Amino acid sequence: MDIPLYFYIAYRDLDRLSPGSVVTTKKVIDKIDLDIDGEWNILDIGCGVGQATILLAEHFKNSEVEAIDLFVHYLNVLDEKISKNNLSDRVFTYQMDMRDLDFANEEFDIVYAEASIEIIGFGKGLKEWKRLLKPNGYLIVSDVSWIEKPSSESRKFWKNTYDEVDTIENKISQISDGGYEFIDYVIVPMEDWRSFHNKLEENLAKLNGDKSTRDFVRQLKKEINVYRQNSDDYSYVFYIMRRV
Repeated sequence: MDIPLYFYIAYRDLDRLSPGSVVTTKKVIDKIDLDIDGEWNILDIGCGVGQATILLAEHFKNSEVEAIDLFVHYLNVLDEKISKNNLSDRVFTYQMDMRDLDFANEEFDIVYAEASIEIIGFGKGLKEWKRLLKPNGYLIVSDVSWIEKPSSESRKFWKNTYDEVDTIENKISQISDGGYEFIDYVIVPMEDWRSFHNKLEENLAKLNGDKSTRDFVRQLKKEINVYRQNSDDYSYVFYIMRRV
């Protein structure tokens, strides 16, 4: 699957492909009750440019981290980070579709997916990725969720973008019904969104081209504006759970 050039330009030099930060990701990783010196098997699904991949490897310093993404361009960026941080002996990347993961059952102690589960869907991701976890293994995913009662603008936008947006309470119910022990959640703060959008806008200002490019820029600007006008309504929320 090829990504249009304008997509790469829009996200060029961003340290991540969605709202978030090192501080927020570390806060989430700290919720995992496993010995940081243990030898764990970790999978990062939809790793993008791999900021979380590196943070997981640095936190669990004796563990092996495998990172998958569909797009080679982003894996190449991550491979450079792996080399720069001297992690080539225990961090590995694979081009792979999250809809068809080529891993054995009960292979991982931690499965991590930051802002990527919406590609497959929250419910389907919980169901299909459970098999990858060892008993008592951790699944950590972030998904867009309602924080407050949403405006009609927010509802309309997300209904047409990702129809599995729901309240935190309902997401937790899905987790429990799916055979997991719910541990905790972390809301991605507004400042992470603001920083991400500001950097993205700088790149969008440099983009021009054909109708496809203009439509792409228009859609991203709409997404940014909807959030700015309704920032109390929703955010990415990390859900930390354990297979039981």
